[in-house]
Amino acid sequence: MKKFLVLSFISFVLFSSCKSTTLMKKKEYTSKKLSIKQETSINTKLLKIYFPSFITKDDSSKKERVVWGDGILVILPDNKVIMVDCFDSEGSEKLISFLKSLGITKIDYFFASHNHMDHIGNVPNLLTEFSIEHYYWNGVHFNSHGDKVITETLENNNIETTILKQGDSIIVSQEPLCRLEVLWPNLTEKDIYNAFYNPGKTEKLKNNTSLVFKLIYNDFSILFTGDIYKEVEKKLIKKYGKELNSTILKVPHHGESYKSNSFSFVKSVNAEYSILQDPQYVNILLKSIYKLGKSKLLYNISEKCILVTSDGQSYSINNFTF
Repeated sequence: MKKFLVLSFISFVLFSSCKSTTLMKKKEYTSKKLSIKQETSINTKLLKIYFPSFITKDDSSKKERVVWGDGILVILPDNKVIMVDCFDSEGSEKLISFLKSLGITKIDYFFASHNHMDHIGNVPNLLTEFSIEHYYWNGVHFNSHGDKVITETLENNNIETTILKQGDSIIVSQEPLCRLEVLWPNLTEKDIYNAFYNPGKTEKLKNNTSLVFKLIYNDFSILFTGDIYKEVEKKLIKKYGKELNSTILKVPHHGESYKSNSFSFVKSVNAEYSILQDPQYVNILLKSIYKLGKSKLLYNISEKCILVTSDGQSYSINNFTF
């Protein structure tokens, strides 16, 4: 009888989670706290966070798919510009066109979560059109041609770089105040060595060096997580507990649910909405985890952009075509 009840509960959860996919078909996600129309207020300093998705044709299958990787644009309340990663280079023309359409002329702060090319592959292309004032990264080189190209590009363009680690804090906007708190990485020399040299475990070791940081604007916050796996999620829960609580979560590792996105992590962050890019790993298990964690999961599989807007107290979410 107990086995029957357990199986029935699991079946209910999986069936219920399937219904969550209908959310992605909506043209607009708007929280009850703030109507998107309130953006017109000239007295409000707004934080805007863009999660674009671009479409390309796969080289082998010739079928259309979402461009690989993460690339998030943040426009601070004082109009300074942050880029958190910048996709694989295959999406370069569309990314540059998207940034220009928003009037972007330079990038004040670039945050590279880690040195996988689906996160920083577009850095050389961005530098042909925009200046990057400051480049932040985890300080971990990967043994790859792409890593060497990025390093040489930054050096040749005299870009100021800073290595971030757990406990660092950056004021990215003075008036109004926006700050960034770095929660990870906390790496040993052995960790850094293994991420470069250790065969067989390379992807896990590389992804677990990802920057994890929280951007805070008064009562609003968003947690960026790169491609961290469950091992790092567990360490973050142990160290920070409820301090992980955020309004919005950037879903780890493109929604991969077996190595990342543990239920305990989703529950600890306690985000009202969780947003992912490049949803190559999305499945029923992932949807169930976020449904049970009471966080609404948002992503796009077409050429659209999820826009999060906040005045520091309330926020709205809108999904638009560009």
